[in-house]
Amino acid sequence: MAEQHEKLLVGALESVRLHPSDAVLTARIDTGATSASLDARDIESFEVDGCDWVRFNIPTDDKGQGFMAVERKVLRWVRIIQSTSEQGERRPVVEFEFDIGPLTQKAEFNLSDRSHLGFPVLIGRNILENVMVVDVSKEYSLKLGSH
Repeated sequence: MAEQHEKLLVGALESVRLHPSDAVLTARIDTGATSASLDARDIESFEVDGCDWVRFNIPTDDKGQGFMAVERKVLRWVRIIQSTSEQGERRPVVEFEFDIGPLTQKAEFNLSDRSHLGFPVLIGRNILENVMVVDVSKEYSLKLGSH
């Protein structure tokens, strides 16, 4: 029988710390979302040694008052179809290391301007799977580890 590991209990909203910026942002935990998404503005594509890269600005706070410039190698491009549009939006997928509660992990985030949404980070099933369980009645139930 496989060994059972204790899963991290997360609420509907949690604080996450992105590395290397150390920006602490509110993440909406969404079991209905396939993948994670990060608020990114002014996304610019460029090429390095034949590989796609993107340069973009991420918020350094929940209010979108401050931004930090970041460059990342594009792992792949995805087309996200939302209920509000038939078209779909082509988004780059990049990797970030981040903290949620006591955990530090790497995960893939698609980049999109989330300024019209309530939270700069969306945590989807790609991050939750096998690691976390969600109690939607809770919010901010985790304390970020110190770094």
